[in-house]
Amino acid sequence: MAIEIDPVCGMEVDTTTSLLSLEHDGTTYWFCGKGCLLDFEDDPHAFLPAEHAPAADQGGTSTG
Repeated sequence: MAIEIDPVCGMEVDTTTSLLSLEHDGTTYWFCGKGCLLDFEDDPHAFLPAEHAPAADQGGTSTG
């Protein structure tokens, strides 16, 4: 049994039985329920640690 923590509510999620996961910026996140998954999907950065740096923000080009 593999356990991950739901980033929205903090509950433990058994990744061997859960179907609720979402990949964001190269990391798979697991959720206890559809509500937590939808909340994360709407605004993932609200639930990620402040030091999380999205890969898309690294080395971009300026258009200004």
